[in-house]
Amino acid sequence: MATISSNNYTIGMVDLYFNASVAHASLLATDAAVAAGKGGAFRTSANSFGNVVGLEFNPDVTYVDHFVADRGQRKKDKTAVSMVSLTMPFTFDEMNYNNLQRYFIGSSLSNTTIAPFEKPLFEGSAQMVFQTDVGTGMTYFIPKCQIRPNGSLSISGESWWTGPCVLEILYYNTSHWASKPYGLVLASNI
Repeated sequence: MATISSNNYTIGMVDLYFNASVAHASLLATDAAVAAGKGGAFRTSANSFGNVVGLEFNPDVTYVDHFVADRGQRKKDKTAVSMVSLTMPFTFDEMNYNNLQRYFIGSSLSNTTIAPFEKPLFEGSAQMVFQTDVGTGMTYFIPKCQIRPNGSLSISGESWWTGPCVLEILYYNTSHWASKPYGLVLASNI
């Protein structure tokens, strides 16, 4: 099959925003704002991870197969989904207070001091914005998720420090999100 359109090839970077409130009121702002590809009030520097140097989508779907016996053979007649989850491992390289607090799953003692491992779960809502000049951009509005460290904080004098974390999208079947409990992805040329 030939290429449908070379305009579909995509390259770009991602901005990631997180707020410690589940289904934060400004996550969607209004349905009109979502349709316009905006989520402006949620996109603040306090919510931003800053420079995200890599992000992956990792869907995990478990299927259960059903078989019937037919003339001595097992034949598959049905497949059902028994479990779904979605994680987004990502790496940041801005070692600011908010990012370090999230990485160390720590509580804030002051605006410069973190007590590590005092807040075992950072649960809230998130917005992932993929921007590009080449291809299709997208915004993922996530009503409920948690963030946790996902590997070693690489400290080196010979390269940039990076912090790996994972954002796990959680099921949220409440109010506005009842028909989209894992959030909403809006594809657009942002």
